[in-house]
Amino acid sequence: MNEREERAELLAALHAAGAASEEDEKELAALIEADPSLQRVVNDFEDSIAALASSFEPLETSPKTLGKIKKQIAEEDEKGVVAKLRAWFSKS
Repeated sequence: MNEREERAELLAALHAAGAASEEDEKELAALIEADPSLQRVVNDFEDSIAALASSFEPLETSPKTLGKIKKQIAEEDEKGVVAKLRAWFSKS
């Protein structure tokens, strides 16, 4: 696998997980435009995420608990957790 394919794979994973930035999405679109076969990589990641998500039974969450979770996610995002994860993954 070459560097471009590895980068496309990383961006496809971020896209499928809903963690891709606007810049990531643009880069992924440009890579796919240059090599349409990379769309298969994106489709594979999307299928994997969908299969994983559908393998779990939904949990009932109280509105109070859900509110706490959303608040914590917002606070973590302010600390740049998503950016740190993206940077960490791009190094591998």
